[in-house]
Amino acid sequence: MSQHDLIVIGASPAGLQTASVVAENGFNVKILEKRKNFTENPRPADTSFYGLFRHMGFEPSEKYIEHKLKGMKITSPKNTTIEINTPGFAIDREKFDQHYLDKAIDKGSEVEMDIQARDIKVDDRVHIKTEKQEFKSKCVVIASGTTDSLVRSLDLKTMRYPEDLASSVQVELKNLNIPESHFHYYLGKEVSPGWKATVSPKGDGRASIGSFVRNADPHKYLNRFLDREMFSEAEIIRKQEGEDQIITIPSQLVSDRIMVVGGAAGQAGIPFAMAAGKLSGEVAVRALEQNNLRKESLMEYQDRWRKKYLKYYRLARFSLKTIEKMTDEELDEVMKSIKHINLTRELENQRWPALTGLKIGLKAITKNPRLIGLTKKIF
Repeated sequence: MSQHDLIVIGASPAGLQTASVVAENGFNVKILEKRKNFTENPRPADTSFYGLFRHMGFEPSEKYIEHKLKGMKITSPKNTTIEINTPGFAIDREKFDQHYLDKAIDKGSEVEMDIQARDIKVDDRVHIKTEKQEFKSKCVVIASGTTDSLVRSLDLKTMRYPEDLASSVQVELKNLNIPESHFHYYLGKEVSPGWKATVSPKGDGRASIGSFVRNADPHKYLNRFLDREMFSEAEIIRKQEGEDQIITIPSQLVSDRIMVVGGAAGQAGIPFAMAAGKLSGEVAVRALEQNNLRKESLMEYQDRWRKKYLKYYRLARFSLKTIEKMTDEELDEVMKSIKHINLTRELENQRWPALTGLKIGLKAITKNPRLIGLTKKIF
């Protein structure tokens, strides 16, 4: 039986941050990843923004950036488009995941690919059974994605609203003739009920096209979206499926000797998940040094996470639930009202996102007093 100080289940962006922090502090860390390599079933999330990465404490690497973006555009159901010029980048997910795995190994982590945790039991250690062998560890961090059965077996409700989990399907296309300067969101019930359709340019006529929906079939809406003229000559390179936890709200993140990070914890967004992984690593180091891995000790991770990051997820849920109550015509009217607000400048204030959102809303109402009636409907 293999014994370790910490086992990380899942070589996700969050899990790899945890492994790096703990291994760097001299502890014995093992990473278990069910994929044979990162070419197998790469994750759909493949676009982010420099400001967001840096706000979360990370510097993006040129090693995995395959195309740079000037910002993002958001298009309403009636084709009103808002432009936000915050620099971003398209990610090569295979290179991205390998980059952070290499960093975890450089810090001292061991990794085993093509191995899946099948069962987990907790007593004075954590026992993990796989199809190959059994592992024992003082502490385990589960970072293996939204649908992992291990979390359910531990009776942890990591998401407050699991029924609001979005389903996604994404294809990578080539032979495209589209503008490549901005990441593009499309909103509306006819396009993507419950969330968004996306176009993420990757340069050289390539882009990833995604459908993210709630309580609907993402394949249906992706196929409808791909019928647009701009995709008429494109060819599909590959297809990916996944989930988006954007409004599920992380809830129970710890139990005795266990912490949960990333998608399994409802922590949507690559840099947010990485920040959570780093935070869980810091708590694991302290708990291992004190030899106190009970739930009460590990609650530091959950408490610190809530204090720093819960506000972003609450704002996301409020925003999407607000859009959900609107008709497509009402959503278009709102977007027309904020089209001429300098959103690039307003959104630079990431410390107080709720206040920023309120300020934008008040400016929109000033420009279009008819929105007062819509606020009554929403609230």
